[in-house]
Amino acid sequence: MPTISLTDFVDFAITAGPSQLAKVKEISARGKYDPKFDFWKPLRAGIRGLHQDGTKLDSVLEGLKDAKKIKRYPVAVKAYKKFVGKKTIQWFRPPSQPWIYEGLTVRVNPELGLEIDGQKYVAKLYFKDERPTKQRLKVVFELMRSSLRLDEGTIPAVIDVASSRLIPPKPLDGDLTVLLQAQALAFLHMWKSIAGSATAAGTPMR
Repeated sequence: MPTISLTDFVDFAITAGPSQLAKVKEISARGKYDPKFDFWKPLRAGIRGLHQDGTKLDSVLEGLKDAKKIKRYPVAVKAYKKFVGKKTIQWFRPPSQPWIYEGLTVRVNPELGLEIDGQKYVAKLYFKDERPTKQRLKVVFELMRSSLRLDEGTIPAVIDVASSRLIPPKPLDGDLTVLLQAQALAFLHMWKSIAGSATAAGTPMR
């Protein structure tokens, strides 16, 4: 049974029809996670290092060779430093717990545990240039809420790096869990169908 990232499941859940099938095909063809193809991995590590150890965030810009990173990393670093500003921030280890339904496992691994000006947040980093939609945020927060089971005083959040903005959840929709369960079943049905087609063609599923 498949194990996928939170981002992949959110992308699947907020699309419809043929786009969902295309997403499942993309995930199945991609194979196992390879950090070499994780564009934002060094910056995520740099941001954690900034809060954990006080490592200079600009250090992630040293030795960049990839043209796309040379273009996008400095902008993202500047935006994150703007987010930090003069806030009083303390690090704590964020919880990690998968969301599982009927054989589908979704990795829910928030990058950051931050106490900001006295309030604790468990946060996912969002690096895309376009702002996250309300629909995307609702799904992310529901997955975090239902899998991580945070203490009452800890707030799940998304840090929209491009806009230097921390986004906490609005009141959650009580029907969203049922919707995500339905989406998980749809994902599994498509996954099994693709697996069956690959087996028939003599191509093993990755």
